[in-house]
Amino acid sequence: MKNHYRQVLAFLVFFNVIFAFSDSFAQGKPKGMVKIQGTPPEEFPVFYERFHSDSAFQMSRIIFPLQGLRQFGKEEIPWTADNWELMRTRIYQVDTTQFKTKIKHKKKYFEQTLWIEGTKFSSKRRFELRGNRWFLVYAYEGSL
Repeated sequence: MKNHYRQVLAFLVFFNVIFAFSDSFAQGKPKGMVKIQGTPPEEFPVFYERFHSDSAFQMSRIIFPLQGLRQFGKEEIPWTADNWELMRTRIYQVDTTQFKTKIKHKKKYFEQTLWIEGTKFSSKRRFELRGNRWFLVYAYEGSL
């Protein structure tokens, strides 16, 4: 009878370990990014300000290879750490006489889009809360 309880306990432990790993993978968390219980999520405005003012911090919060691409005519260039151009201008600082802007902000998601009306130029950036920290997970820039 004791052997049966040990088998059941071992199965439950194994199942919980597998579930924890599969949950992390399903959420697409970067390697090593596990939500620490009891730690509140990073506030997006604080993250966003630092992301645009601290280049080392910015590079640490981009998940490479970054989804999206740069497009120049027919040439499509994937984003890498080597060709990434640092983001310095916050979406709230964009010259709205030249650019149109759109923002989608949810609890775990922030997307900013800007474009020049009457042209094919547009730019889109998507940030997501992964674990307790924000990351840039998508960037597109170029002509549609």
